[in-house]
Amino acid sequence: MRILVFSEVFWPEDFIVNDLVREWAAAGHAVEVVTQYPSYPASYVFDGYKNEGTMTEDWEGVAIHRFHFIEGYRDSVTKKLRNYYSFIKGGKRIVDSLPGNFDCVFVSQTGPLTVAYPALYYKKKYGVPVNIWTCDIWPDAVWSYGVPKNFISANLLDRIIKSIYDGCDHVFVSSKDFAQTIRTYSDVNCTYAPNWLRPTNNKKSALRLPAGTFHFTFTGNVSRYQNLINTVAGFQAAELENAQLNIVGDGSYLADVKAWVERNHVSGVVFHGRRPYNEMYDILSQSDALVLPLISQEGIDKTEPFKIQSYLQAGKPILGILNGAGREIIEENNLGLCVSPDDVNEIAEGFQRMVPLVQDPKNDVSAAARNLMKTRFNKQEIVKRITNHLVVK
Repeated sequence: MRILVFSEVFWPEDFIVNDLVREWAAAGHAVEVVTQYPSYPASYVFDGYKNEGTMTEDWEGVAIHRFHFIEGYRDSVTKKLRNYYSFIKGGKRIVDSLPGNFDCVFVSQTGPLTVAYPALYYKKKYGVPVNIWTCDIWPDAVWSYGVPKNFISANLLDRIIKSIYDGCDHVFVSSKDFAQTIRTYSDVNCTYAPNWLRPTNNKKSALRLPAGTFHFTFTGNVSRYQNLINTVAGFQAAELENAQLNIVGDGSYLADVKAWVERNHVSGVVFHGRRPYNEMYDILSQSDALVLPLISQEGIDKTEPFKIQSYLQAGKPILGILNGAGREIIEENNLGLCVSPDDVNEIAEGFQRMVPLVQDPKNDVSAAARNLMKTRFNKQEIVKRITNHLVVK
């Protein structure tokens, strides 16, 4: 097949769409990608690129068509909205330079749903079906960003969402709960296609967790959505002896969490900063229990946390401080225990209960974790499912 991919992010930015495109190219499909100049996560153009005009480059036999974006979007709502519009405008400009001989269009949506508009423009121009992989559900995600919800904004957003899903020929959803939301806007067919564990050459980390201590570990992005202040408050209230909460990662909310820990004199919380992705398996394997916290909001509750795949690979019990889809995965598969993300006392009890649970040999979760990786989150099976369900011309 000839597949045209639209994505807000792509190589050298590190996202799962890279894996999918690589798999398609390796299988003999001719793939081209329409995207911006690389900028994530800093929101400024990567070294080696100029954020001006358009260009086409080759990546492992895949043609990547790039265009200008609005820099500084991470820290400005105004610039973020301008960048949404810039993607639509730049994507359409690229479409006008492309031939109409693709068999299908594929949209990877990890952020704004409006990333689909240039793809729908291509469909209108050439009659080629559009498939979209929804990994961030609107409108819930929009309200989570802090956009004011009122009659005017809700009505406008509903019209945008309906127009996009009605224009698509097939929708792949990274969380089963997303399909229910989409069906309130459109009767388009949906197929479950969760994220898989990103392939990497795991290596031993220079970070060594001290022996003789019970280690709880959180890894990944630190934003307000990770609910880390309630998490460290619960850890403090648990008053565990000889226990340490490791926070491995960086992000926009890290300074706030550190300030809260210092202000409240919380002991046993250690910030290790960002570590390379290929060290995560070693760091998690050194830990006794893994911490998966999220705030409880409608859109976030519907999301299957991408972090859970790396936790599953380590095969360690998980303390889920969350509700929704992530909690269901942990509880249905006996991967640990879950507590309310809004109740500090319950979080404290969760930390306390995890210690004897981990130390009980009958509560080995590694077999259940391996089974999930081989079945529900199996990369080869998910890629095959997506490929087989593509609507083509």
